[in-house]
Amino acid sequence: MILEYINPNNLKEKIDIEFTTKTSSDWININSSNKLEFIKKFLPAYYSGQRLIVFDSKHKHLLKFHEDNNINKFENIKEVNFNSKILFFTSGSSGFPVGAFKTKENLEGEVQVLRRLLKDYNIKRVVVTVPFVHIYGILVGLLFPMSLDGVKMVIKDDFLPYELLEEASFNDTLVVTTPVFIKALSKLNTNNKLTSSLFISSTGPLHVDDATIFENKFETNLLQLFGSTETGGIAYKFGKKIKWTSLDNVRISIKDDKLNVISPFVSLFLLNKKILKIENSFTTEDIIEIDEDKFTLIGRSNKIIKIAGKRISAVQIESILETLPEVNKAIIELVYKKELLRSEQIIIILEASSKVDKKIIQQSIRKCYDTLTIPFIIKYVDKIDYSAMGKKIIF
Repeated sequence: MILEYINPNNLKEKIDIEFTTKTSSDWININSSNKLEFIKKFLPAYYSGQRLIVFDSKHKHLLKFHEDNNINKFENIKEVNFNSKILFFTSGSSGFPVGAFKTKENLEGEVQVLRRLLKDYNIKRVVVTVPFVHIYGILVGLLFPMSLDGVKMVIKDDFLPYELLEEASFNDTLVVTTPVFIKALSKLNTNNKLTSSLFISSTGPLHVDDATIFENKFETNLLQLFGSTETGGIAYKFGKKIKWTSLDNVRISIKDDKLNVISPFVSLFLLNKKILKIENSFTTEDIIEIDEDKFTLIGRSNKIIKIAGKRISAVQIESILETLPEVNKAIIELVYKKELLRSEQIIIILEASSKVDKKIIQQSIRKCYDTLTIPFIIKYVDKIDYSAMGKKIIF
C-alpha cells in the first residue's frame, strides 16, 4: 500500500511506515487524534502482535477512565489475553462507552468478507475521511486497504466536502466515509460524474431518500455497512435498497423484538466497568423485521416511538425535517410521560435559519406517516454539530 498524507497546508506527502517496533505483554494505549501519527503507531504495533487499546483522547470521561484504571490488572484479564489483540470503545452516545475486545480473527475475517463483497470493483485508490479510533475506521479505512495489492491510500485529518469530491473524482477510487459526508456532497453545486468510484458509508443508516439523491446526482455506487463495535459488521445494502442482507457467516434472529447476532466477528469479551464474557450470541438495541434472508431496520430501541400501534423512527423524522429549506439539522428526542393525555411525545430540536411553521412540520411528517398524528414540541438551538464519527451533538 502507498500512503499519501494531505498535510494542513494541503500539500501531499508520500509516507513510509517503519514496521520494526518493540512489544510488551501489556495492553498499551493508542489515542492520537492525528491520522498520520495514529497509523505510524498502530500498524507496526498491530502486525507485531502488540495488545492495543484504541480510544478517542478527546473523550474526557474515557480519558479519565484510562488514567484511573490499569486494564492489565483487571480481574479475568488473563483469560482475555489468550487471543484478544485490540480493545475498541463504543461512542457512548447512550451512556458511558462500552469496551469490546477483538481478536485478529474477528478483524481479519471481516476484511476477507469485504474483499469478496467488493471483488468486482477495481479499487486503485482509497480515500478515508473517518477517524481510526473507531472499529469501522480501522476495519474498512485501514486494514481493508492494507489487504489490497498496490493501492494508494489518501488521508487528511479534516476533509472539506469539495476536497473530498476532488479526491473521489479519480477513477477507481473507494471513499470510506459517513452519512454526514454523503449528505454534504449531495448539497454541492456540481455535476461531477463518479461512475467508477465507490462510496462506503457506516456509523448510521442513511434515509433511502438521501441515498437516492446521492447516487442519482453523481451516477455513482453507494454501499452501506451496518454493525456495531461489539458485533463487528452485521449486514450491507447497496444504493436505494431498503432491506439489509447479512454479511457472509453472520446469522441473525429476533430476540425480545431486537436483533440477535451470531457471528465470528462478535467480541468474546466486553468491558463495562468490569470484564464480561459473551456467550454464543449478542443482542443489540436495534428493532428489525426479518424477511427470509434479509431484514428491515426499524431503528434503535431508544429512538423508536410507538403511536397507534405503529413504530416511528426518530432518525427517519430527522431526515424528513432536514429536507425543509429553513432547517440545517434536526434532532428528535423521545419523551414518555404518564401524566400526558398521550404518553408518547417527541421533542424536535432544530438548527434553522428561521422558525418553521408548525403546520409545515406536521405536513412533512404526514407525507411519510399518512394521517398519523404525532404530538410534538419544537426547540431551537444555535448549533447542532457532529462528532468525529458522525453522531449529532448539541452546542
